[in-house]
Amino acid sequence: FQVVEIYKETVSGTKKNEERKEFSRMLNDMKKKKWEKLVVWSVDRLGRNMKELIKTLSLLDDYKISLYSYQQNLDTDDSMGRMFFYFVSIFSEFENNIRKERQKVGIQRVRSLNKKYGGNDFISDEMKQNIMKLKEDGFSYRKIKEQVNVSLSSISKILNEVSV
Repeated sequence: FQVVEIYKETVSGTKKNEERKEFSRMLNDMKKKKWEKLVVWSVDRLGRNMKELIKTLSLLDDYKISLYSYQQNLDTDDSMGRMFFYFVSIFSEFENNIRKERQKVGIQRVRSLNKKYGGNDFISDEMKQNIMKLKEDGFSYRKIKEQVNVSLSSISKILNEVSV
């Protein structure tokens, strides 16, 4: 292969194709016929679900662009490659759904323990009530922050939710 362009995606795996800047750039280059074959690491790079994957495959087919997936060793230049590619895409979506389910269960477990997950602290309903009570008692946002050790933006968000 002669490499014409490299598209490096760094956004979350849960973003839709329309929200992926590099993916959009790749589609624009495809429409300009900048290359004849798209080489990807894995089929899951082409779509976050079956609908997106089929849409991308259809676009590639419409523009007469063949596809090679390194991890699955599939090439759509031949009929066997196309058939296996569709089977692999089904399993990719299945695997993605299982990952999402495990992630949701993990988040629920962490929340039930009032522990931190991801980049944000979980603020319990009890803590929210305490913040609202302090505001009702005349405390400023900064004084509330000192009392409960929660960021100003979180305090603001909580109080805006209840319009205190």
